[in-house]
Amino acid sequence: MQKIIPSELTIKRIKKREFEKLIPEFYKLEEVIENNRWHNRESVFDHTLSVLDNLERIIRSSKKEIKQALNKVIDRNSRKNLLRIAALLHDIGKKETITNLGDGVRGCPGHEKKGAQKTRKILKCFDFSPKESKIIIDIVRNHGTIHDIIGLGYKDFKRSAKKERGLTYAVTGLENKNFQKEYRNFKKKLSNIYLELILLAFADTIGSYLKKTRPAEFNHRINFYKKELKSLPFSRVK
Repeated sequence: MQKIIPSELTIKRIKKREFEKLIPEFYKLEEVIENNRWHNRESVFDHTLSVLDNLERIIRSSKKEIKQALNKVIDRNSRKNLLRIAALLHDIGKKETITNLGDGVRGCPGHEKKGAQKTRKILKCFDFSPKESKIIIDIVRNHGTIHDIIGLGYKDFKRSAKKERGLTYAVTGLENKNFQKEYRNFKKKLSNIYLELILLAFADTIGSYLKKTRPAEFNHRINFYKKELKSLPFSRVK
């Protein structure tokens, strides 16, 4: 079986459909249209390409410590390349979970779990080690959780999230607990991919429609990501 080299998966080559035979599941996301506070009748395919572009821009403008951390090789691939593949596949589970939620709202509750399952199969098209594959799958599985936790710091989040996509299992009821304590636990549990989760969430949010539908919440999230990336203790990043 032909293997995909991560560095060859550029946005330009993806748009030219050079990988359609190897990862047809990704191109099927063109058919999946979301409409909610995060997406304005947007295909998951287009959104994902936007996220990839935003991610590259964020990394290029990041301080050297972030770049150095991402250049670290796990087994055969850098953390940056693993993150790029995770970003490519982070919404791969939306085709199976797209749901009409009423009032014209279309979302994908539970797409993270389904996405992790699909990602495991798709990664056979790459030459990743088991450790590298696990990192990618864990990023896909947890990218929604970090959105939810950060959103809980915004007063109107719980009501809108229940209507549009539902809270992920990991944070249901979190609003009744100490936020800082829970967030520290989240960072500790996923410390090996925390940098990746922050970068992906940052790129995901920039590539969303939230800036127009919920500008205050958008700013709340963006400011959080910037603060975290500025203060993250890289000596502890694994």
